[in-house]
Order: sequence, then C-alpha cells, then structure tokens
Amino acid sequence: MITTIILFIISVLLEVVVPNVLRNITPFFVICVIAVASANVNNKNAFYLSSFIFGVIYDLTYTNTVFLHGFIYLFLSWLSLTFLAKKGNFIKTFLCYFILIITYLLIVILFTVFYNSYNMYDVVHILYDGLIINVIYFLIVYLTYNVTNYVFKNRFKKSSY
Repeated sequence: MITTIILFIISVLLEVVVPNVLRNITPFFVICVIAVASANVNNKNAFYLSSFIFGVIYDLTYTNTVFLHGFIYLFLSWLSLTFLAKKGNFIKTFLCYFILIITYLLIVILFTVFYNSYNMYDVVHILYDGLIINVIYFLIVYLTYNVTNYVFKNRFKKSSY
C-alpha cells in the first residue's frame, strides 16, 4: 500500500508538470496508478479510500470542484477491481488502463457537456496526442510497482530455520 500511495503522490504532481512542459498532452497518470495497483490490492477499503482522497486532493489543487474527481476515481477503482479481480497480467492491466481512460473521458464529458461543446474529433485528439507519454508512464509504473512488490514480498518472507 505504501508503493501505491507514493505512486499516487508522484502521479498527482506529474499531472500538472507534464502539460506545462509538453503542450497539447493530456496525461492520465492517476488512472494509470489505479489500474496497476488494483491488480495486486490486498485491502480493498484502503485502496478505495486512497483513491477517493487523492481524487479530492486533485480537485482541490487543479480544478474548481471539490468531490468530483474523488467520486470518479472511486468509481474507476471499483471498475478496475471488478475487471481485473486480482489476476491482472500485463496485457489485461494495459487494456483495463485504456478502458478506464475512455470511461473517465465519458464521465467528464457527461458532467461538462452543459458548458462545453464537444465533438468526437476532440475526444480522439485528446487520446491520440497523449498516447505515447501515457504508454511510457504505464510501463514505468507497472515495472516499478511489480519490482517493489516482489522485493518487499521476498525481503520480509520468513525462511525456515
């Protein structure tokens, strides 16, 4: 769980840095952590709580809403845990990540359609522009998460005397 929280913190910070450095890029880094971490969750309640808390932190820091992303990330966490069911290999986790991105975009469009105009070209353009950076970040998070979990499991494993 410590690795998940650290990756959540890094992802929330990078969500503002990357669009300022790389123009026209929409990162989905927090969703990446949700997808990767849900494959190996031991305590569902703690995972749901951390997803909600970091969604609220994201809202308070970067948007003018208070609980919108908290509930969106909570729903995405539930969806990811349902889809992966603690049996997430690389390909299944990668597909889950893109399903969560599309679900996130549809939810955000649903809540903002009254004061923004969208067309399908805009949505596809958002996905296409950030595809490479999101895939690279997914690979980094997936490898980091699995290596740290492997090290922690083997480091604290009791050996027979």
